[in-house]
Amino acid sequence: MTRIKTTIQSDRKKQRYLELAIPIFSFGVTLIGVLVWMMGFEINFQFFAFGCVISSCILAYLAWIRPKKDIVALSTPIYAFIFFVVPTDYVSGLTLQILYAVSITLLLLRLKYRFGSAHTEVSLRKELASPLKIYIEKASGSFAGISPDTAHDAAVVFVQFAHGEYREAARRAVAAVIGQVDDVGEVATLVRAFSIVKEHSLLIDKSLPRPLTYEVFRPEEYGLLAKPQLLALDDDHEFFIALDNALLLLFSVAWTNSEADRPHLLACQAFVLKLLNA
Repeated sequence: MTRIKTTIQSDRKKQRYLELAIPIFSFGVTLIGVLVWMMGFEINFQFFAFGCVISSCILAYLAWIRPKKDIVALSTPIYAFIFFVVPTDYVSGLTLQILYAVSITLLLLRLKYRFGSAHTEVSLRKELASPLKIYIEKASGSFAGISPDTAHDAAVVFVQFAHGEYREAARRAVAAVIGQVDDVGEVATLVRAFSIVKEHSLLIDKSLPRPLTYEVFRPEEYGLLAKPQLLALDDDHEFFIALDNALLLLFSVAWTNSEADRPHLLACQAFVLKLLNA
């Protein structure tokens, strides 16, 4: 629907397809082997272990792209390769492949629900990239007085949005602005950033089009933004730039005032750089 929605959801869709491919290959190829065997073809049943090998490689890839690495899932191709090269008879091979298919499916569920969702691109940097660092240094002075709790809210909203958890990001953004009553100044700008992210998150979550009226930053706030709002050529462009600026502003506030959240923010750095360069 939007550029960011397309980028994130496209990667999430690819990951879902890869997750589905694991049981399909591990069980499906084994089932094909059984059918071929029952039809009387003299084919080494060990050949059909390649489904387990493919599934293991997919699982290892899904484990690798997560911020937290699951060493068990990463090592599964080794065991699958052993099944592929060690000779077995039909009954032993069938039993091993079915047990392995069950095991690798359970490992997939463990990876998905214990080690979290995968980010599109996990940044391995220990420091901020230069363009992002320049913007944060520029904005840090203006937002140095933001409380650590509010900065933590900014970090959570940003990370949830970056991971495609739009409904949760919207809820946290709403909670973050409760009690923030300043109508002018940097606090008002931060509140506006939360509101813009909330609005976009709900629209994306419900697959709704851009509304006729929407929230954007005010001209007097442009100096605090990473991307010139004046470059907006039409309503769609203005709508998207406002979201980019809101997310970048939340990142900057979180980085400056919530040091404990920096590892999580660094893990999203590739996503931030996409926003900055879009």
